[in-house]
Amino acid sequence: MIPASFDYVRPQSLEDALALLREHGEDARVLAGGHSLLPVMKARLADPGVLIDVAGLEDLSGISESEGSEGGVRIGAMTTHAEIEASSLVRGKCYSLVEAAGAIGDVQVRNRGTLGGSLAHADPAADYPAVVLAAGAEITVVGADGERVIGADDFFTGAYETALRAGEIITSIRIRASAVRGSSAYLKAAQQASGFAVCGVAA
Repeated sequence: MIPASFDYVRPQSLEDALALLREHGEDARVLAGGHSLLPVMKARLADPGVLIDVAGLEDLSGISESEGSEGGVRIGAMTTHAEIEASSLVRGKCYSLVEAAGAIGDVQVRNRGTLGGSLAHADPAADYPAVVLAAGAEITVVGADGERVIGADDFFTGAYETALRAGEIITSIRIRASAVRGSSAYLKAAQQASGFAVCGVAA
């Protein structure tokens, strides 16, 4: 199917993106890699009037070591699955996240899809939710009321449902070294046709 018509906007900063969300309200959706949202739009299960593309915002990308005594890793929401899979820092801090990233789709999907987009979509068949829950990840979001940090346990509220409020954007995900305690793993039983997880286990 073909999605309903929409306006496409590519803001130059996070502040611009938040302003656009405030301006357009419920008629707007944030576009990251597009591998979760666009199929839903093609099926006419979502028909936003405005797509706000944040994939090019450098502030939302990148992988770095977390500040503070507990260490760990901070991953920007627009960091792609391929970048996570290739990161030696993530490999050393939370190997299960590397395994999950490498298990997603095919090369094309991994080069375009993002961590933040996948978490925001909250597909129960996705690979990341089990990992971030097991690792006790913290998800930082920003909106009109400022920044807040949501624990993974509180972030997912149901199938395709999250604790994100209207007008909020995921900016980063933090995994503390103390939460992982040096070792982790992710395994899944996948559907043969789609590659989606029938069951995914992280520890």
